[in-house]
Amino acid sequence: MKYQRAALSIAMQILSARLTSAFSLAPMTSRVSTRIFSTTDESKVENAPSGNGYDSSKSPWAPENQVETKKKGNSRFRQHVNPLARKFMMPTELGSEWPNDGTFTNPKLPLHIDIGCGKGGFLLTLATERVETPNKEEGERNYLGLEIRPSVSKYAKERVDKWNLSGKVDFIGCNANVDLERILEKYAIYGEVGLVSVQYPDPHFKKSHQKRRVLTPQLVHTLAKYMKEGREIFIQSDIKDVFDNMRETVREFGDEYFIDAISDIGEYMDENPVGVPTEREVSVLDQDLPVYRTVFTRNSNDLKVEEKVEGV
Repeated sequence: MKYQRAALSIAMQILSARLTSAFSLAPMTSRVSTRIFSTTDESKVENAPSGNGYDSSKSPWAPENQVETKKKGNSRFRQHVNPLARKFMMPTELGSEWPNDGTFTNPKLPLHIDIGCGKGGFLLTLATERVETPNKEEGERNYLGLEIRPSVSKYAKERVDKWNLSGKVDFIGCNANVDLERILEKYAIYGEVGLVSVQYPDPHFKKSHQKRRVLTPQLVHTLAKYMKEGREIFIQSDIKDVFDNMRETVREFGDEYFIDAISDIGEYMDENPVGVPTEREVSVLDQDLPVYRTVFTRNSNDLKVEEKVEGV
């Protein structure tokens, strides 16, 4: 027994010596590189140098920076990005003649914008239904989805032709808090905003990440600037905290311009007023889980253009 303990002690000393030697010889740069690229902190990953010919002088949605999207079975895309990362704060590419460049057959039609549209299934389904069964009260519309994840926005755009909706539906890869005003300003030359939807946005649960949420005071101000009386903002989420945060943001920073369809902040719409669910919504309802919804309607108050938007 005494000899076994002695042998074990010697073996442990040899192993310890080998490990110490290995770490002392490892290049410091190698250890640092491993730490940077193995982290789950999105901001570090997004700000890390991009390889494979990536042009950092252009936005991540530029054609030169797009990679081929191939759907293999149940395709999976990156779920989250940091919208405050430097590359996602770059303006997206938008043609000088957009939307009167063939994107929409009739750019004078009211526009439904879906912010954070994902793979575009909601807008493609909605547009198809409206073409096949027109909604007389709603009238004819164009449809535009905004999505920040480059591969996802590219995939959504590629689906338009397959759904035979060219000239009716478009998708733009962008950061809505950077590009929405430019997009609406260009569309306003020809048409107007008919409806804006923000559905099941990235929750950014961590308190330090909540500044990344899409519905900001500045976004509300931009919508108030370009939406006419009677036009609506539809918001919904299956996460109560996320929904309440969106609702409070519109109420606080758009209180002079938007009216909540439900005055009691503790109550919510039972049914989806659009009538077409998102993929996320179908999944949530199949599990018999709650969905929190409301609609804000633009009133007749003129925008105080010179006012400073607090909380940005």
